Amino acid sequence: MGCYLPWGCLFLVLSIVYSRFPSSSACIMEERAALMDISSWIVSIKSEVPSSWENGDDCCSWKRIMCDNSTRRILRLGLSQIYQPNAAYGSDGSTSAEADVPCFNLNMTIFSSFRELQLLDFSGNYACLQNFNGLQGLRKLKYLNLSDNTFIESIPVSIRKLVSLEVINLRGNNMSGALQNTGFKNLQNLRELHLGSNQLSGSLPASVFALPCLEYLDLSENLFQGHIPINSSWKCSSMLQTIRLSENMLSGNLSHIKSLNLSNNFFTGSIPATFANLSEIESLDLSENRLNGSIPRQLTHLSSLEVFSVAYNYLSGCLPDTGQFGAFDMDSYRGNNNLRSCTASSGPVVGNEPISSFARSIMK
Repeated sequence: MGCYLPWGCLFLVLSIVYSRFPSSSACIMEERAALMDISSWIVSIKSEVPSSWENGDDCCSWKRIMCDNSTRRILRLGLSQIYQPNAAYGSDGSTSAEADVPCFNLNMTIFSSFRELQLLDFSGNYACLQNFNGLQGLRKLKYLNLSDNTFIESIPVSIRKLVSLEVINLRGNNMSGALQNTGFKNLQNLRELHLGSNQLSGSLPASVFALPCLEYLDLSENLFQGHIPINSSWKCSSMLQTIRLSENMLSGNLSHIKSLNLSNNFFTGSIPATFANLSEIESLDLSENRLNGSIPRQLTHLSSLEVFSVAYNYLSGCLPDTGQFGAFDMDSYRGNNNLRSCTASSGPVVGNEPISSFARSIMK
């Protein structure tokens, strides 16, 4: 059907142009509509909408929102703890949050209109989440924090489609079940993965440890069992700085490892004497880290060790000179100014040293 009034046609055209090319003082209309949907969800859970969301049409001026100055597209949504549970008052006047906070259903498609979004923080909102539908089209999304909500069952396999992500925080989401072994292998840009404080179980997927850009991995406080997925040729990525595996049910025997290269990392503390349990190790490279203390003399029992380097650390004390260590030249120890050659009787006694961050991160 055509337009019969010229001015009506002109108004229609101008409306369309305005919606696609907003003025510098207004945000995108479809994004403002999406924010109104979020506002309705906040009201439905009997919480308070930020007061600035009720002032004017320019959502770029509202709190918890950051826009691109040129396009007026929303780049960041900081919606953490938008829900505040009612406080219960004790007899002494103290307050505490309600013990039994309900879980509020939220469809993630509510965020699908924010096409330029780079950061989404929706942590601590007691939301019930089922999948990542609605986020898959956000191709510039780099930071996603959904911690302290509730994911129904385990991590949805749709996570594999969020290929632009660099940081994922799903800590404290009551997730159960096993990790999908292929769910993370597409996330080649991932730098941080936070999955702690859940109820995830089963074995650790090798695909997580193989991510090329991963710097921080937190799998602590879960129900994982079995071995850390490393093999005889495993080489820790130089990007990986922190591994948290505490409070699981992991076990295993690393005695089959023949080559272990942990060079060029940021490990601190002393070398764990438990490395002496690597009975078949042939090559051990701990060079270019931040290790201190002495070299445990227990390592001299590694009869198969052929290659050893602790160069460029901050080690001190005596150089081991028994067993295989008698055959290593000074290049193995280069860059440790406080290491020296001395007899066993005159050198410092190397006993059981306090557990270090290095020992905890590798040997747990």
